[in-house]
Amino acid sequence: MAIRKVAVMGNPILRRKADPVTPEMIGSPKLNTLIEDMIETQKEYGGIGLAAPQVHESLALIVVGIDTAGDDESDMDDSHIPRTVLLNPKITDFSTQLEQDWEGCLSLPDLSGQVKRSVAVTIQAQDPTGKEVEIKAEGWTARVFQHEIDHLYGILYVERMSDMKTLTFNRELSRLPPERETE
Repeated sequence: MAIRKVAVMGNPILRRKADPVTPEMIGSPKLNTLIEDMIETQKEYGGIGLAAPQVHESLALIVVGIDTAGDDESDMDDSHIPRTVLLNPKITDFSTQLEQDWEGCLSLPDLSGQVKRSVAVTIQAQDPTGKEVEIKAEGWTARVFQHEIDHLYGILYVERMSDMKTLTFNRELSRLPPERETE
């Protein structure tokens, strides 16, 4: 396992659509090493999620959550997100209800901004063994999945912001007036 360098905004790999993980890749030592490296990198950088393009690999692969024991990945809530590895994830259903909240990104270090996202999503993907999975996520968990899947399409959260005035250095967040914090 190795900690990989995270690509930052401006790197061309973050702008392209990721290639699908092919059936031949599933279970291969190369893919398994990438998954292990992504988990280690996510832990090292302190992120809640990481997409393969962020570690300079153009593959439709995301890792989200934290290590937990005995959690059921198909029934997640806002209290935490269990470690989840998804290959070729696609959002198949979005709620029409939107919620605006703060987001940050390892590829835009030390910045946060407010983004409107669907409050619930359904995701279809494959697990690392190639098994088809469906995940229904709500609230913050849904936001994390939407953010990471955006990376697979070359989209950064700043492109989803409706008000660029909310783009803020993290060290300045506590200085914002209350109305700016929750707009």
